[in-house]
Amino acid sequence: MRRWVRLLPLLLAACSGLEEGEGGVVGLEVQLPDDPTLEVGEQVQLSARALDVNGETVDAEILWRASDAALSVDATGLVTGVAPGSSDVQAVVGSLASERIEFDVIARADTLIIVGDSVFVIPIAADPPVTANLVVRLESRSPAGPVDSRPVIYEITQPVPGATPVVQLAGGVQSDTLTTIADGTAAIALGLVAGQTPPDTAIVEVRANRTRGSPVPGSGQRFIVLFQ
Repeated sequence: MRRWVRLLPLLLAACSGLEEGEGGVVGLEVQLPDDPTLEVGEQVQLSARALDVNGETVDAEILWRASDAALSVDATGLVTGVAPGSSDVQAVVGSLASERIEFDVIARADTLIIVGDSVFVIPIAADPPVTANLVVRLESRSPAGPVDSRPVIYEITQPVPGATPVVQLAGGVQSDTLTTIADGTAAIALGLVAGQTPPDTAIVEVRANRTRGSPVPGSGQRFIVLFQ
């Protein structure tokens, strides 16, 4: 839930000699975003209230301004990420301005791609056991390049895990979330569980989400591992 935060202290009605701003405004309250991180192109709506000396809402025009070109803000308080970097936004009424609301703008995750093979053939009797190395990369078009430090989820969808799994990801798990490194890649190994009867096929689905939850294009792709 978003929080309303009073960003200029209100003067009490009992005080004397008040310096009222335009339209009797002495303070501003701004609704802070749930998450101050924006991908390029993402938007978040801010809201603000102008307050009088009694803490009541004043019908005053509230303007918005951004500190630099990393983001933009329109007349309604709609903030848009423009370029990677840090920036902040203020609500303004006349000569009064709120404290700065800080944002981090990061590269947009535009696509999730499989790097190398998506189909593997694993010999069952290999000694030592052979594993499949499943590699993906997150890329951005704005600006163009790899996207690092983002979560990527790997999940075994076949065979459906039972009481005793027969295949596993590195670490002995059925699903795992990895973080992309500097070149935008994430990688994990899949192998058989020792002592269990191998399946004919294993399928691993991979996906990633943007900062506000929408899936990155390319999510849902699958690795297929054949055991022979």
